[in-house]
Amino acid sequence: MRARPLATAAVLALTTVLLAAAPAPARPSAATAVSDGRSATTRLAGNTEVPVRGGSARFDAPPALLAALKARGVAVAEIDTQGQISPHYSTGGMSLGIRSGAVTNSGGKVGGELRFTRAGIALINIKTKKVAKVTGFVGNLSQGTLSAVLDRGARITLGTFTRPRINASIDPEAAALRMNTGITVTAAAAARLNAALGTTCFRGGGPLLHVRIDASLDPSVDLPTALNLGHGAPRAGDDGQEARGSWG
Repeated sequence: MRARPLATAAVLALTTVLLAAAPAPARPSAATAVSDGRSATTRLAGNTEVPVRGGSARFDAPPALLAALKARGVAVAEIDTQGQISPHYSTGGMSLGIRSGAVTNSGGKVGGELRFTRAGIALINIKTKKVAKVTGFVGNLSQGTLSAVLDRGARITLGTFTRPRINASIDPEAAALRMNTGITVTAAAAARLNAALGTTCFRGGGPLLHVRIDASLDPSVDLPTALNLGHGAPRAGDDGQEARGSWG
């Protein structure tokens, strides 16, 4: 008569051991929200990539560089999105559309990337007929660099710029990123451009371009929250940076 109670006790003891050894059920993380049985990942405020929906940029060279180019017989012409060089020389500068990209708050400064339309600029040595085609501009806002493709070769870093403060560059009401900054040519890019043109116009560390950017951001995003803009932020473009001249 005691065999049955002993067997029942053994089963209960074994069940207790198995339950204790089983892993605890996974708990939802702070970044996971559950709704109707489905999960969605959320991003922390100020750590969100806000998509760029378009916009434009104006690239201008400083007068001193223009004078150096002219003195050495180098002319400037625009290249369209089909890769064709304009038959008319430019007084300098070009306007490019912004194809895509994203903007982030990177340590309180503008981060992300801007990809411009495939148009560009051609530098033409009138004496030697050598041409340097610069197309495919990309701005790495997180690193403060502007890169491009030279003569359909490998992408090179053309220059660097000082990254502006995020609060001073974002206009939440207009859902726009506005930047006004100077580009300094890298030594490697200066050497490549000089070699392509057979000239000595470019010097590493010297001014290359002045860029004004007006990029349209996704209007559905709560920009103050997504980019952690805080309160009392200065208006976009009011970052203490001034234009250093244009190409005319």
